[in-house]
Amino acid sequence: MVVPTLSYALYAEFYGRLQEALAKHGFFALLATSEYDLDVEAEQAIRLIRQGAQGLVLVGKVRDKRLSNFLAASRVPTVNTYVVDPTDNTNNVGFDNVKAIESAVDHLIALGHHRIAMLSGITTRRNDRALARRRGYEAIMQRNGLETEGWVEEAPYTIAGGRSALRSMLDRALGPTALVCGSDMLAIGALQECKSRSISVPSDLSIMGFDDLEIAEHLDPPLSTVEVPSKEMGITAAECIVGLCLGTELPSRTVFETGLVIRSTTAPPRAPSR
Repeated sequence: MVVPTLSYALYAEFYGRLQEALAKHGFFALLATSEYDLDVEAEQAIRLIRQGAQGLVLVGKVRDKRLSNFLAASRVPTVNTYVVDPTDNTNNVGFDNVKAIESAVDHLIALGHHRIAMLSGITTRRNDRALARRRGYEAIMQRNGLETEGWVEEAPYTIAGGRSALRSMLDRALGPTALVCGSDMLAIGALQECKSRSISVPSDLSIMGFDDLEIAEHLDPPLSTVEVPSKEMGITAAECIVGLCLGTELPSRTVFETGLVIRSTTAPPRAPSR
């Protein structure tokens, strides 16, 4: 298994559940990380296979060409997770990132927000999940006749990245009333930047996260976010890769639903002063 990082709790939880499910079938997972670098992912995955791994569980579907060619030639059983491709029914276990972020933006629009900015993961790193979330944000904003040009800041999925991205946005005097984030870590960073500037959340700025990490409900204020079924995906990915390795399971696509968890960081925008 190759995941982007273990410093993000979501992937650690996903790996833990996958490992537990594999153990029931007498399998175990060799783990490597790529730090969101597809060249590193290719190196790690190819090394694991050459060292005897029977199958691969990967995050996302976009691959470095070297790895794609290797997998096609070797015909190694592979399961792609955290994404859904409606045009491909081959071993995908994930959710619709576009639909998930659209539900978060739709919640903010329903509250009355029209000036909605986004803190996104870095899409130029060939991160198909981050790109799908950004495209989902842009699509629903445009369908509602709302501006998106210049309203997106990209940053690493870290607290420091979230702080820096919101700082840049506020320094440009953009003035959003709501912020949708591509991860809870970005949202936590945004919360910290708001506290340092005495910006009240949600009175001055509503903030939506993404992932529903355990810490989200324990923040001050507790974070509204998108719940991602990482535990269920881990279990299902394990069942799928075992079936493929044993030749008992046909290629399949498992689509999980995400859900909104509304806590205390989102509210209607403050009424303009008279």
